[in-house]
Amino acid sequence: MLESLDPFQQVMLGVSIIGVLMILLVVFLTASPNYENTDRFKKILEFLENKN
Repeated sequence: MLESLDPFQQVMLGVSIIGVLMILLVVFLTASPNYENTDRFKKILEFLENKN
């Protein structure tokens, strides 16, 4: 099946599959009950708000 595609189409298909897997992984991990958002940017914003 993949042999019938152009090399560029094979690359695009591979990149798309990896992207979908990464999105599914993020959704799965954030749905975990032990998930805690430790975003550094969010912490910096909170620190700057508390400073004022």
